Amino acid sequence: MAGDKAPAKDTNPEQAGETAAKVEAPRTPADPRLKIVKKLQARYLPKGPLRDRSNSLLARWDSSDHGGVTVEELKSLIADWRVSREKKGASR
Repeated sequence: MAGDKAPAKDTNPEQAGETAAKVEAPRTPADPRLKIVKKLQARYLPKGPLRDRSNSLLARWDSSDHGGVTVEELKSLIADWRVSREKKGASR
C-alpha cells in the first residue's frame, strides 16, 4: 500500500488542448461608452444644464439597449464638464 500512489489530476491531452483554445480565443472589445459612463457616474455635477444633460443621458443609458446613447454625446458632456471646472478654478 505504501507503493500505491493516488493518481494526480486526470490530464487528458485533448481536454488540455480545448481549454488552451478557449483561453487563446480573442475577446470582443468592450463597449467604449461604458468607460465614459463610469466617469460620469463618479462626477458631482452642480444644478444646471450639465446635470440635466447627465441625468437625461444616464436615464436613457439605464433603459433597454442603452437608449441609443452615443460616444459623441458622452464625450461632449465630459468635455463641457471639464470646461466648466476650468472656469470655476480660474475664478477662485
